[in-house]
Order: sequence, then structure tokens, then C-alpha cells
Amino acid sequence: VFGVGASDKAVYKRLRKLEGFEKVTSVEGAAMRPAGALAVATFSSLQKASQACQRLDGATFKGSKLACRLEAHVDRSNEQKGRLVVRNLHFRALEEDLLDAFMAYGPLREARVPRVGEKSRGFGFVEFFCESDARRALKAASSGKFAVKGRPVAVDQATPKSDHVVAAPEPAQASEDGASASGDESEAAEASDAAEEDNEDAGGEESDAAEDDDDEESDDEEASEDKKPDDVAEGRTLFVRNVPYGATRKALAELFAKSGSIESVHVVKDKATGLGKGSCFVRYSSADSATNATMEAWALDARPLIVALAVDQSTASKLRDEVGPAKKRKLEHALVGGDRRHVALSREGLIQKGDPAAIGVPENDLKKRERARQEAATKLRNPLFHVNPQRLSIRNLAPHVDAALLKELIEAAGVSPKDVGAVHVARDKVPTVPGKKPKPGKSKGYAFAEFSSHACAMRVLRFANNNPELASYCVPRGKKMGSEVPRPIVAFVVEDHRKVALRQKREDDAKAKATAPLDGPSRKERRREKRIANRLEKKRARKGAEEVPKAPRKVVDDGLMRDRADDRAVEQVFDAAERKRDKKRRKKKAPEQDVERAISKRRSGLPRVAEEGRRRGRGPVVRVNSCVS
Repeated sequence: VFGVGASDKAVYKRLRKLEGFEKVTSVEGAAMRPAGALAVATFSSLQKASQACQRLDGATFKGSKLACRLEAHVDRSNEQKGRLVVRNLHFRALEEDLLDAFMAYGPLREARVPRVGEKSRGFGFVEFFCESDARRALKAASSGKFAVKGRPVAVDQATPKSDHVVAAPEPAQASEDGASASGDESEAAEASDAAEEDNEDAGGEESDAAEDDDDEESDDEEASEDKKPDDVAEGRTLFVRNVPYGATRKALAELFAKSGSIESVHVVKDKATGLGKGSCFVRYSSADSATNATMEAWALDARPLIVALAVDQSTASKLRDEVGPAKKRKLEHALVGGDRRHVALSREGLIQKGDPAAIGVPENDLKKRERARQEAATKLRNPLFHVNPQRLSIRNLAPHVDAALLKELIEAAGVSPKDVGAVHVARDKVPTVPGKKPKPGKSKGYAFAEFSSHACAMRVLRFANNNPELASYCVPRGKKMGSEVPRPIVAFVVEDHRKVALRQKREDDAKAKATAPLDGPSRKERRREKRIANRLEKKRARKGAEEVPKAPRKVVDDGLMRDRADDRAVEQVFDAAERKRDKKRRKKKAPEQDVERAISKRRSGLPRVAEEGRRRGRGPVVRVNSCVS
């Protein structure tokens, strides 16, 4: 909820009136627009949260106009998908003018007008919390009638500055030991560093071609001034692997600055997609800082980093030549994703004691994570075990969490229901009682979820794993949450290849049996035969076996089958029994309408008939009795 201008107590009193409200987890920060604080509220289900969001969005509370969005729609990544560039801006336009113009389309994270001294450069940037709000603003501005401070402006989606600057040569791939970089690659990294500083210059986007040219020239000057081709030889550059794909230069610089002063950070990106390749180069001011960094354990976004000193291109080539053909093929196989057992996925989401992500995690949760890690490591020592890239295990769940609640959690992560396969909560076995509906057993505290693709599974893992905002899934209902907030433990499932093959065989057999053509009597016919046999057995028990002909049967492995020679005899007995029952049924339901027939049939027994008629409430029989007397 954006734009809160009241105390925490007042916010709680207002929100508790909404259906499904549970608590306000935090009131933090100050949103740019609407002016005020940012409150995060938790509801019992996604449906209740959506309904509350619709009621609160645009409402006025304590003199402040609120804006409300689902947390799943708020962009928390560093990709700045909700960022727009505003061109042809009035030179006297301020940040407040941009905020007032775009606030109608949704809550704004930032508004900025780049300046040279005190003079505006004629363009600005606005960033929405939600990408959908940015698209609505972009659509409204495309009509040509959008104006800021009385002047029509052009609005476009902001793009990184690296898309407008000629790309520098990419660093070479790492050697088997994990680090290779030539002096030329370090120079390219520095040039790219100067070109990517969008936060200090115009946010990465320019308003016209002239300004683009000026910035490119300044970038080239910075690159030429910073060139130091012997930094690799001096041992001041690190090569880092297993970097999160969404990691930014700023986050990496803040992390590695703990070991010393940093000169530059270069994230290796794919030329075609613009996404990170999972590696980067970090250059320190001194070789001692770089050496100390290699001795530390590093992790970013709960992902362990592999750090080593970079080497020049000639050394990297020599290392490749020394690798035997078998190891080289294995290395190439691994680099293109040839790990058939997906062992690397077992470390995805790993959090250990001492990691930055372990801050605030309860001690009991850390012990559970350590036990799960050791169990997975033990299994993966056996080559028959592998990691399923499309199946997740979700642990540390409260007893009330069922498959429906887990599907809501998955949907909140942004995964479509059509991409979700089976969701199964492990429960204790309960003995079944004949004739009664089986009750679900007590939850064991963990569940499994399957997805149509690895990308969907990875998205849910990174959203739910160690997320303190999902504590309601870990705390039993009616129990107060203590100072330590439990979090879900999500990881990829380690499976036994033999059990998977057996399960797949059972599924294939069941599918083949369901689709196979009918061979022999159908299920309906077999049920009819069984029903006839039961009735005949009951009759034999009542009247004797000699009065009712037996229906011969043949019992085989696949069930009860008819003897084709005695079909007609069995059907005759069954039809006779059916006719007899129908006759009795018609007698009970049909009223006695023919009075004369009743008199002639049982004239001597009229008093008894009258008495029977009174007992049954049949009017015509009573009238016959009265007229005869």
C-alpha cells in the first residue's frame, strides 16, 4: 500500500476490516509518489489480497490518497523494467513536475532530470514500481497529447546505454581452473565499465544524437585514461564464476569492497541476449587485496561464488593445451550444459551459517537446511541419483498448508497454473474404514511440486526460498509468531533413477491399459454378471439350490467371465426376477380405481378390505364398505 500518511496503529485498524486480513508485516521507507510511507500487508489467500487491492487502490485514508499493488507485480529486480525516458522536456521542468504528470498511472519509485550545472539537459526519467503501470503510461503518452509543464513530450521505454554504444570485445571463457583473462580483455572490461555508468550520467539513456556522441567521446577518454594492461600480471584482477544472472556491477562492487579498494567491475554478458553469462571480472587497487579476496568465502543472493585470480590469454591457451582430450571433451560438455545429472542444481538456493542471506534465519531452520544439504550430497555420491530440474521440494511447512495453498504460492511467484503439474503434500497414512470416506492424514511438513519447464521451477525457488514474507506458510494457525521468522526451504529434488524408471513404467502401463481396445466383456458387463450371481446365491440360500438353476462361471486371473454357452439361461432367470419385482412395484403404487372389480373379487372379505383401506388411507375402499352394509 503506497502513500500511507498515518501511524502503524491506524493502518492496522483500517486494514483489519478487510476480509482475509492477517497482519501488517512492515511499514517502511517513503515512496516518491503518492507521498507517504509504504505498508506491506498479508492476507490469507491470493483472492482476498486481490479484492483488498481493488478496494484500497485510489481510496483516501487520513487525507492521503492510496495506491495499492500486489507484491508479486512489484518489480524487485535490478532490470528496471518500469523505467521510462521522457524527451523534449521543458528546460524549467523539475522532478516534481514529472511525478505529478505520471502519478495517475501508478506509484512511482523515482523521477530524475539530468542537469549540467543548474541547467536541464531536456530529458528525464521516471520509474514505476510495477511494469504494468509503465506500459499504461507509455500507451497513454503514445496518443501525442501527453504534456509535462504544458509542453508535449515523447515517452519511450528506457534501455541500457550499452545498447547504444558499440560493444567491446568479450572476455574469453574460463579455463578448467576457473580463471582466464588477457590484458586486452581487462581493457575491454574497463571500456565497458565507463560506458555502463548510467546511474551517474543520464541513467543510461540520452534524448538526442548529439548528446549520445558527447557521452561516447567522454567514455572513450575515460577508457583510454584507465587502461592498465599489466593489471592481470600484477595479480590485481579476479575472475568470478557462478554469478547470479541478475547481478549488477553495483551489487558486486559493494560485496567485494570488503577486501579492499576496487577500481572496476565488469560483468560478462551475452552479445545476443544482453543477459549475464554468470561470470565477472573484479579489479582491485592492490595485489594484496585481490589475494585476500581469493581466501574468503563469497556468496551473492544465496549463491556461492567461485573466485580465482585472472590469467592472461597466453597462459589460458597453454592451460587448454595441457588438458587431455578426454578432460577437454568433458569440460566442453559441461560448458554447454551437458551435466546430465544436473548436480549443480543441488546448490541452488543453498544458505549456510555465516552467509549474508542467513541473517535473521532461525537457528532451527539453518539446522534443517544443513541436514538437507548433507542428505543430498550423500545421495549424489551414488551415480544412480540425479537432480530433477523440473521438480521442487518445499519444506518447513505448517500443518494447515495443503495443495490449494501451495498453488496460490506458486501463482504469486508469477507462474501460470497451466505450467504447474502435480502438487503433493506428504501426509501420514490413515487406515481406511469400509463404507466411509477416507480422511487425509496429518501433514509431514513438506511437499513436492512439478512444473512444465525448468525456468518455472527456478522462478518459484528464487521467489519462495528463504522468503520471510511467506512466514504464514510455516507458522501453524493460531500460533503467534516469535521474534525469529521461519521461512520456506525450497530446493530441487534428488531422485533415484531406478525408482523414477519404475514409476514411469507404471504410468505407461496404466496409460496403455486405458487406451487399449476392449478384449472380452466390458467393465459394465462384468458388474452386471456379478450382480446377477449375488442375487442367485441369495435365492439358493432361501429356497434351496435345486429350485434355482446355477449360473456357471469361470474364474480367471483378469476377473469373472461369462460362460458363453449358458448366457441365455442366466438372462432368463434375471429377466424373470425383474418382471416379478416390477409387478409388485406396480401393485403398491397403483390405487384401486375399479370398485366393482374389488367387490366381485373378495365379496366375503369386505370388512377386512375396509379395515385395510382405513389403515392405508384409501378412500374408495371405505366407500365400498359403507354402501354394502
